[in-house]
Amino acid sequence: MNNTVDRKQQILKSAIDLFSRTHDVKRVSLETIAREAHVSPTTIYNYFGTREKLVYEVIKTLLTENLERNRQIVRSNIPFPEKLIGIISGKLDMVSKVNGEILNKLITQDKTIAPFMDEIYENEIKPLLREIISDGKKQGFVDASLDDEVLLVYFDLLRAGYSVKKDALQKFVNNLPLLQQFSHIIYYGFLKKDIDFFRKEDKQ
Repeated sequence: MNNTVDRKQQILKSAIDLFSRTHDVKRVSLETIAREAHVSPTTIYNYFGTREKLVYEVIKTLLTENLERNRQIVRSNIPFPEKLIGIISGKLDMVSKVNGEILNKLITQDKTIAPFMDEIYENEIKPLLREIISDGKKQGFVDASLDDEVLLVYFDLLRAGYSVKKDALQKFVNNLPLLQQFSHIIYYGFLKKDIDFFRKEDKQ
């Protein structure tokens, strides 16, 4: 790794550390980040341009690291329950680095991150969801009678809440079988077998 990459990574790491220790990310100045990273404020300007671009790169780094971890988990040979536990644990690990409230503030303060998150979800996360749904069906944990598209809309709903795109839900309006499947997921879930998320067996 060359000095430029090393220095950029150190700045990002310092920014993440500082953001995780505050209740108001706006109070973390570039000067404070520079001191933490042992560089000059000018160095940060040279690498990132503005504080907003640095914040963007912080969020991008956290999301990209989490995505890569999930990709390795989904494409591994471990059992389906372990994959779900690994994905949940990865998200908790990301939130522990920058707690959920701070992460939300970072995202809402930087409007340029929304298109990046949408792009990541559509091009990276959705294909991974398809893979894990397929794997879950093969291993008998996900109800094979449920249509993949129904499950993806359900995950869209979990991600976006009431702001989920209308065209994603429109296909259910006049399609009774899909509507029945969607209702089934809402009320009964999509798993056919219990999964020991809290690893009770390990504690016995």
